[in-house]
Amino acid sequence: MQIFYPGDAGYDDERSGFQTGLRHEPQVIFAVETAQDVEDAVGHAESHGLEHAVQATGHGLTTATTGVLISTRRMNAVEIDTAAGTARAGAGAVWQQVLEQAAPHGLAPLSGDASDVGVVGYTLGGGFSVLAREFGFASDRVRKTEEVGDVVTALEFELLPIDQVHAGEMFFEVRYAREVFDAFHTWDLPGHVTPALTTLGDVVRVTFASTKPFDVDHLRVAPVLKEEFSAKPFAEAAGKPLPPHAYQGDNVLLQDLPLDALQRAREIAANSSAEIFLGVLPLGAALGTGATHLIKLISPRLGVEEQHEEVFEAVRPFVVGRSRNFRYAVR
Repeated sequence: MQIFYPGDAGYDDERSGFQTGLRHEPQVIFAVETAQDVEDAVGHAESHGLEHAVQATGHGLTTATTGVLISTRRMNAVEIDTAAGTARAGAGAVWQQVLEQAAPHGLAPLSGDASDVGVVGYTLGGGFSVLAREFGFASDRVRKTEEVGDVVTALEFELLPIDQVHAGEMFFEVRYAREVFDAFHTWDLPGHVTPALTTLGDVVRVTFASTKPFDVDHLRVAPVLKEEFSAKPFAEAAGKPLPPHAYQGDNVLLQDLPLDALQRAREIAANSSAEIFLGVLPLGAALGTGATHLIKLISPRLGVEEQHEEVFEAVRPFVVGRSRNFRYAVR
């Protein structure tokens, strides 16, 4: 284990993560390698009356700690038990490691659309995967949790016998956003399909995935800028790593989403003083939640809480909660 204090060589690198808009300002960093190291770090925090926080990748960083930072990136061992169909991932492991080790055995985890996200943080937040409506939350597959105090040091979870998936994406010019949102909203969505609708500046993107065949003809309501849809290895549908950057995001879970409310939210986001990427995720099916949709907002800078709340106001009557997985740089 290495211990870093402000001013030490390596301190800045150790406290930094994927989220560059916020950075921890700890009094001390414990770069842990074992469960005993974690116990020592937690004990130091408790004996000195300091708060402590855990960081593996920094993707989900919401508030910065000024006490003890427990950096788990070195606890990144991944073990695959092919006979049991399970994986054990240390606190610092990322999904790419699990994907690479599980794929040769025809197995896959319920990972999301960013393969460089930490396994433990993602799963503890529920874990909305690219196959969420077909197989449920990643947290539903956890078999064993290893902990030191309130710090999870490893997870054991089920893998699924998935080799290939039917997945792809469509891109449309943003001037056709209304038509695409209409089509997405009225899609007679099969329970095994997990789609997402997102505005990305000048384009609107629709993604979709399932282990079973399905068609997307209903979505072809405007000229398509780009379309890709095929059977492919699961790892190719699970997303590619992005470079670290500053961003802020939040979400709401909805018990209903009328089309006029959805279109209003889209219009407010498009005309906001902040750049806002709006995403719509249909829920239900295997997710087994009372919510029908999740709307998430992401902006490439901090300080946009008010602008995000203006968008959420369009669907406020239907809000029933929030998902931990899609909250970034917000308290």
